[in-house]
Order: sequence, then C-alpha cells, then structure tokens
Amino acid sequence: MRVLTLCVIAACSGAPAKQPPANVATAPEPPAVVDADGPENCEAFVESSKPGNHDRYAFEGPDGLYGYKTGKGQIAVAARLRYAYEFGRGGIAAAVDTDASFVFIDTAGKVIARAYAYDNGPDYFQEGHARIVDDKKKVGYINDRGVITISPRFDEALSFCHGKAEVYEAGKKRWIDKRGEPTTPPAEAAVPEAQP
Repeated sequence: MRVLTLCVIAACSGAPAKQPPANVATAPEPPAVVDADGPENCEAFVESSKPGNHDRYAFEGPDGLYGYKTGKGQIAVAARLRYAYEFGRGGIAAAVDTDASFVFIDTAGKVIARAYAYDNGPDYFQEGHARIVDDKKKVGYINDRGVITISPRFDEALSFCHGKAEVYEAGKKRWIDKRGEPTTPPAEAAVPEAQP
C-alpha cells in the first residue's frame, strides 16, 4: 500500500515522469486488424475527416447556419445548413438540411441523397458504403465517392460486413453484395468442441 501511496504522491507532486533511456527499445503498438474491406469485427466506425478535404472547411454563420469556405476564405457553399460535417476524401459530406433531415452533399453543396438516420446522426460509412433512404423510407446505399451504388428498395438493411449486407425485402431476409446482387449468407463461425 505504501508503494501505491508514494506513486500517487509523486504523480501529483508535479515531478516530471521518467523517460526510458534512449538505448532501450519500447514495444510498438500492435497494428489494427483490418481485412481488405474494413475492420475485422465489422463494427461501424465514425470517420472523423479533418477539415480541408477538397478545399472545403465547414463554418458557422452569424445566424447559426452552416456552410463551407475554401482555404482562402471564399464561400464555397453558402451557410444554409443546420449542421455541416467535414468532407471526406471521396468528396462528399454529411449534413443536416433545413428540414432537419440528414443528407449527403457534394462539394458544391448539392444534395446527393438523404442519409439513413443511425445513432442520432447520418449513417456511418462501413466498407466504403453508407445507407440512404428515399421518400418512401426504402433503404439503399451510397459509396464514399458520392455514387448511389444500390438505389433505395429495401424495407430494412444493415451495414456491409466482409462485402455482404443483410437486407429485408417484402418481409424476406436475404443477403446482397456491394452491387445489390443476391449472395450467400456469411458462414457461421465454427464453435470449438468442449475439451474433456
């Protein structure tokens, strides 16, 4: 217990932390496990794009609406959005439109598609695709370059995982590939037999 107490006191005393000697190798962080299509575990992730992709920087106007400026400060997209996310490398950004719907826009501010609402925001891109919806609440997919790869036609749809997505159409569950073509369901993970 004294060692712990001394460590806490030393840490709180403002004494500088000791650095390892220069000749001692430190273990590098293990690399993330990623397959060709994305994270190994297929969990959705939020891509936090840095400002400046495609020379667009989100800004808030004096009236609380958002738009985009160039690096030179010129208005590229007038402040007309309720909220603007930064542009991704592919040239599209998520935004909250004037009617409070989530949308994907191009670098000129043109709405490409309405984003599927997920986790209190626009759908995340997973394996380069995010879900979109139409006026009838049918679900489809857009890629991170702004191309609608699968037009909205599903009643429900999940994100892609290892190149496949589970979708529901007319009450039937099926699996599709990234072109929207039917495919086989993913193989169930083999459960190891119990050892005696």
